[in-house]
Amino acid sequence: MTNSQPEIVSYSDSGTKEVSKTSSAESVKLEMGENAEIDASLERRTMRFIDWRILPLLALLYSFALIDRVNLGAAYTAGMGADLGLAKGARYSIATCLYFVPYILLQLPGNLVLRKFGVRNWLTFSIAAWGAVQLAMGFVPTWGYLTAARILLGALEASFFPAMVFIISTWYKRHEVQKR
Repeated sequence: MTNSQPEIVSYSDSGTKEVSKTSSAESVKLEMGENAEIDASLERRTMRFIDWRILPLLALLYSFALIDRVNLGAAYTAGMGADLGLAKGARYSIATCLYFVPYILLQLPGNLVLRKFGVRNWLTFSIAAWGAVQLAMGFVPTWGYLTAARILLGALEASFFPAMVFIISTWYKRHEVQKR
């Protein structure tokens, strides 16, 4: 048995067939030459810049989203439950659970809207709107308004996690995402 490399066939614009004995990785290295080191350096600097600029911002925004999701329990303990009559029946459970209905149902449509309007525009609108709704939750007079605010908050936060995954997957290669 002979240990031969497979032939690599490529076609040029003129339609002629060229057969090469080198692998595609070797041919890329030959084509890049000196620029390979420069490109690798530029890629490392760009990834470092993204690591220090985008990831901390996304982590901070995700922390705010998590706080928004779970802060109703703290507000209930601090006296909101007594002020709004959340102890009657299942009002507290209704206000808590109805957040997740639009959150789950609108994740896929939110991802589609994200592609239509662009990440920057949709994420800016979504975060500003959910901040306004979260602020308004502090001034609700009845548990019905609280429930409506929670539903709206779930609808606005639904597309945030898919947007975050989209941003990370566009900046990093598949094997780099797990490191971040």
